[in-house]
Amino acid sequence: MSPYSFNIAMGTLVLLTVILFVEYRSHGQASGRESSNNRLKHQQVAALSSELKHLKKEFYRKSEIADQFPRITKKMTEKLPADAYLAIAVRSVKDFFHAGKVGYFAPAENSSDYTLVVGTGFPPDWPGKVRVHPDEGILGMALQKRIVVSRTDPHSSSGRRSSRPALEDMGIAPDLVAPVFGVSDTLGALVIAGSPFPPEEERIYVSMLADLLSMALQNATLLDPSRDGKWVDRLTGAFNRDHFLQRFENEIRRTGNYRQAVALLMLDIDEFKKINDTHGHHAGDVVIKRMAEVVRKNIRGSDLVGRYGGDEFMVLITSTTEEQAESIAEHLRKKISTTDIAIPGTEVPVRITVSGGLAMFPAHGQSTTELFRAADDAMYDVKRQGRNRIRIAASVGLDRGIAKGTDAGQETPISKDIPADTGSDAGEFPLGKLGGDLHP
Repeated sequence: MSPYSFNIAMGTLVLLTVILFVEYRSHGQASGRESSNNRLKHQQVAALSSELKHLKKEFYRKSEIADQFPRITKKMTEKLPADAYLAIAVRSVKDFFHAGKVGYFAPAENSSDYTLVVGTGFPPDWPGKVRVHPDEGILGMALQKRIVVSRTDPHSSSGRRSSRPALEDMGIAPDLVAPVFGVSDTLGALVIAGSPFPPEEERIYVSMLADLLSMALQNATLLDPSRDGKWVDRLTGAFNRDHFLQRFENEIRRTGNYRQAVALLMLDIDEFKKINDTHGHHAGDVVIKRMAEVVRKNIRGSDLVGRYGGDEFMVLITSTTEEQAESIAEHLRKKISTTDIAIPGTEVPVRITVSGGLAMFPAHGQSTTELFRAADDAMYDVKRQGRNRIRIAASVGLDRGIAKGTDAGQETPISKDIPADTGSDAGEFPLGKLGGDLHP
């Protein structure tokens, strides 16, 4: 082969080698990009799959809650002996939270220590025998603070003293502990352990179930004939002031668990003295009793009515907003003003009107004392300005009621008057079924 031909052949071979190398590099880069895209797609699919599984679990849990809660509520509102509610509550809570252990702990006889009264998943020799100090561990925190406490709360298991027995020292790691309230004090606590659900997501449901048990036990106590009406005003059947105040304080403590407001409505009969002067004091008793009946029949089952004294009543409106509470208050005012009250010995029935003051927790006060004062002041403002109205109390805070930078003495209260109607009755009441059977 001539040198010229050899050079041409070598040049051709080099050129082909370069072309093949370039094609190889190009193909490798394309394959790398494809591989990278595939990895990204796989990651996106995995993320979507994980999110889908989470959504399925969340949907299943919400469906389960929607199915179980009405059935539990129905059981807990049946008329049963007090002891029966404890067993129902423990079984229901175990099923509701898929918990390994659920127990109702209460003070042991002749001791300040708590013991297991009813439980499932605990050692068989615990009921009535185990002793837990009420100031230690997560149980102690729930009892002291009178709120639902979870294992994720800061310091929920700190501060224990080895000389005082706590559940944690006995190998029990509670997820949630909820106090249970009686008529005048704390009765015990529900302890939940071994639940697969995140405690923070379930706290609200624990609180609601503990409240159901509290109300069931309270009603069983109040309906016990051996108590001889200790908590009830004899004339009207409404709760007396002492019991109302205790329930009011408990409700304020529980409000934090629901993140909902509570309202206090004070009602006073307008010109009540004229009824006594015209028809006698017996007629006054008839009017007061009839008014209490109207109020009880036109509030929700979760609300509470009490007699403050004389012709003055108080209504505790739970889990509400200012607009809902205002609507309930106005509904009551209208019902009272359009009710004929038959007086023995008189041919023509009488009608009465009421003046009312409405205070919201926490907007109008941080304690029962502040709320009573706010509602009472609003009510007497109505008395001075024409009667037969409902007024919302003056708001507190720089953003509501006291202008920033002004002297408190120059405060201009913000209040809303609900004008009196001409006597026509209200239409459909928008807040659900009225007139529960939770009150005697």
